[in-house]
Amino acid sequence: MANVIGLIVTLLVVGFFLYRQHQAEKTQSTSPKRISPKPDPNDTTDWPAVVAKATDVVMAQEKPAVALDITKEANTDAPHSCVGGKPSLPKDIGWPVDARGKPMLFLAQINFQDMPALAGYPEAGLLSVFVTDDDLNGCDFPSVDQKGFKTLYFEDTADLTRHDLPEVTWEFSPLSDKLLQEGRRVTGRAATGMPSPNSNTMGELTKDWYPNCPTDLWDKLWETLSNAKSGVIYYGGHPDFTQDDFRHPDAEPNHMDFTEVLLQMGFFYDRETGIEVCWGDAGEACFLMRPDDLAAKKFDRVAYHWDCS
Repeated sequence: MANVIGLIVTLLVVGFFLYRQHQAEKTQSTSPKRISPKPDPNDTTDWPAVVAKATDVVMAQEKPAVALDITKEANTDAPHSCVGGKPSLPKDIGWPVDARGKPMLFLAQINFQDMPALAGYPEAGLLSVFVTDDDLNGCDFPSVDQKGFKTLYFEDTADLTRHDLPEVTWEFSPLSDKLLQEGRRVTGRAATGMPSPNSNTMGELTKDWYPNCPTDLWDKLWETLSNAKSGVIYYGGHPDFTQDDFRHPDAEPNHMDFTEVLLQMGFFYDRETGIEVCWGDAGEACFLMRPDDLAAKKFDRVAYHWDCS
């Protein structure tokens, strides 16, 4: 009996430390670094010059964005920008539901009138984003045609009203329960962004030399791009991916024309309040549009994707 009790205690202790390690890893909201092999000692390539040139090419693709910062302010009745809580919708529109008839998860809304001006994006109107409450958050990797998600845009915000949360238990929310129930106001600030280290842009740029590039030089470029991300949550700029870019040139359809970020949501955690946004294991979610559809405000034409480590 004593041996059994000792074994149970040991398993509990090991499980506790594994859990603590997992939680610590979740707080690091960065994508896994690519690991390159050791360089060939007979290689005479001037790798610092190659990587420096590549860095210049990538940095030249800087795009303006708007970073969305989560505040400690709870939502009010006004249709301001927010993450979680009560969405602002027309009085005659009910809470969006999925194909099963279950209320969807409300992620965020952006009141463009309150945001810094960003070329190509609306100067007014309100965007609301919802996803299905299931183990994949409605995503088909990617999802299009509003399957598993909804992106709603209302040009006139005068008659919008906060809708009470439905009496339902959500099981798979990427938002922590407090954030999901109460919501937090977000503010916008002008930002810029570079291509994700895991994007097709980088894959195309490095395909001829990455396998042989010294690890330390690749890591430096990787860190440069990661540090130049537009924000944890943002729109505009470039999409970010934890693993791979879903837009593949050889796929059918290839989705390569979805270049504009309507909403990007990465990992966020506030230890003081317990507010958290977490897609899987500290992943990234993106909602992308074609430039022409964005200009025409056709917000039902969106591609939705998320991934995690």
